[in-house]
Amino acid sequence: MQIDFSAVGLALGAGVVTFFNPCGFALLPSYIAYYLGSKRGTSIHAERWWERGLQGLVLGSAVSAGFFTVFLVLGSAISLVGTMIGAYFPWAAILVGIGLITLAIFILLGRELGPLMTTWTACLSRGRNINVLFYYLYGIGYALASCGCTLPIFMIYVVSPAVTADLLAGILNFFAYASGMTVMMLLLSVSMAYSKSGLEHRLSLQHALMGLSIPILILLVIVWAQPGIASSWTVSLSGTNRIFVSIFAPALLLMLFFHLRHWERATRLLNALLLMAAGSYLIYYQLVEYGLLDLVFR
Repeated sequence: MQIDFSAVGLALGAGVVTFFNPCGFALLPSYIAYYLGSKRGTSIHAERWWERGLQGLVLGSAVSAGFFTVFLVLGSAISLVGTMIGAYFPWAAILVGIGLITLAIFILLGRELGPLMTTWTACLSRGRNINVLFYYLYGIGYALASCGCTLPIFMIYVVSPAVTADLLAGILNFFAYASGMTVMMLLLSVSMAYSKSGLEHRLSLQHALMGLSIPILILLVIVWAQPGIASSWTVSLSGTNRIFVSIFAPALLLMLFFHLRHWERATRLLNALLLMAAGSYLIYYQLVEYGLLDLVFR
């Protein structure tokens, strides 16, 4: 069979665009908030610049593994029972929102989910650990929340080729689609790792900027190669999402200020409030913007 690389490229671009879908958009700021507010994996006083990038890659890979899990199960389920399962994804997104609110409550009580999740992975050679299981579950939640908006795209670029063309084509498109989301998550995670290290003076400014420039350059190349990404940002930042971002952005900056001043109680409080706001907005989006309330009371 001759591989249609143009179709694979389209699936990869669709995965990149899907990363910025409006349904799961609230989970991106919540991911940043949790990472900035968490002490896990940040107790490093001296490290090489590439080690911090490696830690970001580990976090991003854990989240991406959650993407692959959901899309693999989704593709298999659709091939067996059809698209009727799409009606349940908004309800799954609501459960994800409830999970974020629950996480916020744990943080308000001065606890993290780390002690409750005993699966830990050494991410660097000196025995530093991060909670991989939490970020893997986050990836599952992000993919589930996104499916309400992205199911048609997934059907066009992944399921349809597997059904109408060839199973191998569908498999290649599946990996391309999931890899598109993976690349964006890896870039975000590496950027956060270097940004936090630079602000905390764990790395010199020169090394932090050098590490941060790598994901930024890659992102610029991706945007140049896939102009549709810019339009996906426009969609994500439209309507009520614009209000959400305008509130969330200064709140994240304020939490960074608290963190740098070592005001742990204020950082924890604001982190919890941001997570609670993200979870509440995710529930609101599914009920009002997506139209679940209309379907329930029709």
